Amino acid sequence: MTSALDETTAQLRAAGLSPTRRRRLVLEALDRRPRPVGAHELYVELTQQGTPVGMSTVYRTLTALAAKGLLHVFVRDGETHYRLCAAGRHYHLVCRRCGLVVEHVDEDEGWLKRIAREADFEADSPETEIHGVCGPCHRALKS
Repeated sequence: MTSALDETTAQLRAAGLSPTRRRRLVLEALDRRPRPVGAHELYVELTQQGTPVGMSTVYRTLTALAAKGLLHVFVRDGETHYRLCAAGRHYHLVCRRCGLVVEHVDEDEGWLKRIAREADFEADSPETEIHGVCGPCHRALKS
């Protein structure tokens, strides 16, 4: 069985990045989060856990991971947030109220591929964001 450390190291190497301690820590901190996180929030979390890391290191690490396609960048309320994502074509259902992100992998690239073909259009990004309101927020709004 492969450990989380081995998986994180392999993920970084596959993206062409050296698996430094800081990069591994940041990736592990982002694993299984349902909501994107900002650099400052992640910095605070890491330092509260006793991890000696600088704010600029967290920001540079997030930027490098995003540039290599390991993280998806979301802009919410004018602030950049990051989330670890699956590889390949997938869609993000983003709640504009609470920030929840539900990731959906579309194996056959169905609806977007069909729409792009009909419009004679080639999409750049393997990710797409669809903004709306999640079920719990929608139900809370009705109450």
